[in-house]
Amino acid sequence: MHADVELRLLRYVIAVAEESHFSRAAFRERVAQPSLSRGVQELETRLGVLLFARHHRRVVLTDAGQAFVEQARRSLAYADEAVRAARAFRPSAQKEVKIGYSPNINLQLLSIAREVARTFDQTLRVNFVSAQTPDQLDALSDGTIHLGLVTLPFRHEALTIKRLLSEPLTVALRAAHQLGAKTQLKARELNGLPIICFARRLHPLYFDQLFRLLKKEGLRPDAVQQVATEAEALFMVAEGLGAALIRPSVESILRPGLVFRTFREKALVQETALAYRRQSLPLHIEPLVHLIRKTVDHKRKQSFGSLGMGDQAMDPRQLKLF
Repeated sequence: MHADVELRLLRYVIAVAEESHFSRAAFRERVAQPSLSRGVQELETRLGVLLFARHHRRVVLTDAGQAFVEQARRSLAYADEAVRAARAFRPSAQKEVKIGYSPNINLQLLSIAREVARTFDQTLRVNFVSAQTPDQLDALSDGTIHLGLVTLPFRHEALTIKRLLSEPLTVALRAAHQLGAKTQLKARELNGLPIICFARRLHPLYFDQLFRLLKKEGLRPDAVQQVATEAEALFMVAEGLGAALIRPSVESILRPGLVFRTFREKALVQETALAYRRQSLPLHIEPLVHLIRKTVDHKRKQSFGSLGMGDQAMDPRQLKLF
């Protein structure tokens, strides 16, 4: 990579490539859209090639852009690795583990992680950091957190992803609705109902994959209401504004007049994984990763019989994990 190309420009180009949109990329990178666009244009001028073909509603990588992005990801990975390697020598890193978690996962995983850490080493201090899955990418890269409990899909070439759980997606409905009498639903049965779900900006990859799968199963919602919290979603369902797609363990948040159902389609699941740096993970944390996965697997076996790790199929009739 040319010395004059700043790392921030690499991040800008990667963000535009993954979002196919300058505004969404700017929001993701927390910069003004004109600044991001100007940075990409200046980079194209410096390189003497177009990285993107601009269309009315989206942008598409050119062949040159595709080649650039592949190398840019590697360059960022190496840069992040250098930071991690240096920070690994901080004294505080020897007796502390910081675990990021998406607020949309099964939160019982936090109790498991804390219990495992306490059993593993009573002097080890565990700090949890609440962050949406995409935000954990930056936190893992710069060493703000050591481990991340993330919702899949989640991809980065410098990170290792280990599946923990695969839970059937949950639908919240008013108990009085005709679909509330069913124990399970087919996706297409929600046609005609407004769909309430987490906002795309919170996890674009998950949002896009979910609606691709729903469309494949025959669901084409008339409207999609995007929210930031489950409390909003459940309130709207109670008001009769639609059906909510929410995290599988939400049944523990009881609200009068609502029922929770799963889909018949086995592909409609929410997967939670443990993410961490492929290299430079502090030595005192490496065994902790194994123990967390082993403990989660054990608790699942206690609940459901012989089940493997999260990359194996789960009976979609089961709602609770533990």
